[in-house]
Amino acid sequence: MVAAALFAALVLPVLVYYTGTATLGAYSGGGLAQFLGQFWADVLRLKLNAWILLLGPVVLITVWRIVVAYAWPSAGR
Repeated sequence: MVAAALFAALVLPVLVYYTGTATLGAYSGGGLAQFLGQFWADVLRLKLNAWILLLGPVVLITVWRIVVAYAWPSAGR
């Protein structure tokens, strides 16, 4: 979970920036530093889109672990 949270906080915003510039063109707010600054400002302002990006990997892993736990119960139960 810690690895997913670190990935979401440090790597995922950079991937979103580069994917956006590759598919949509240059970021109108400036470069990567401005994008990251805006992202973290949105996190502090409690904007939903920033929190979805930040918590997405942790939620996905949690849901996956719940699905696996109920879909493949251990033989000892």
